[in-house]
Amino acid sequence: MSIIRSAAMPVSSNRMHQRSACLAEWWQAPANAATSRSTIVNQSGAVLVLGLVLLLVITLIGVSGLRTTVMQERMAGNLRQNNIALQATEAAIQAGLAYVESLPSVPIVSASGSNYLWPACTVSDANAGTCQDLEDIVDNWQQGDITSINAGATYQDIIGELGESGNLPGVVAQPRIYIEVHYVAPLDAEHAAQGKGVYYFTVTAVGFGASQKARAIVQSTVAKIFEF
Repeated sequence: MSIIRSAAMPVSSNRMHQRSACLAEWWQAPANAATSRSTIVNQSGAVLVLGLVLLLVITLIGVSGLRTTVMQERMAGNLRQNNIALQATEAAIQAGLAYVESLPSVPIVSASGSNYLWPACTVSDANAGTCQDLEDIVDNWQQGDITSINAGATYQDIIGELGESGNLPGVVAQPRIYIEVHYVAPLDAEHAAQGKGVYYFTVTAVGFGASQKARAIVQSTVAKIFEF
């Protein structure tokens, strides 16, 4: 009977170390996975909050920019309306000055403005109600409803005296012109009786834009000496 002896193969220390390392990695893998999932969840919450904050900031910037744009458009519109009103007033002033220049002789001035000329109103005359005070007329032009503004001559009346016709386009109402005459008599009584002296014509006009709230008032004064 033969006896077979088997000898145990020696295991090297390197293999033992590799097995121990594999077991350690296998044991720690679930814990590392749980930690990674927890970190991802926490990071996802922070990204959501950050995204909401950025969205809020962008929204506020957009709303602010929209309000600024609307305000700028309104300002541009008001500026355009005021510019139209100013141009209409300038046209009326030029028409009034041209009418004064066309007067061939000493004008007949009456409180009714029959020749589109009104006498200069003193304080006593205004209190007596014998003439229209220019300050009251200007106040009515500035604050009155457009349908109640009737002081002075119309733009069509003045240019009609100059042999022209037509209306100014793009305005809610045609301009009005008020020509006030102030006579300064000379020191010589004989010349004063003849009407010689200096006549001051104060031409005041109001113009409108496409909106009745857009109004402009311009005034110009010229002196004229008539030949005899």
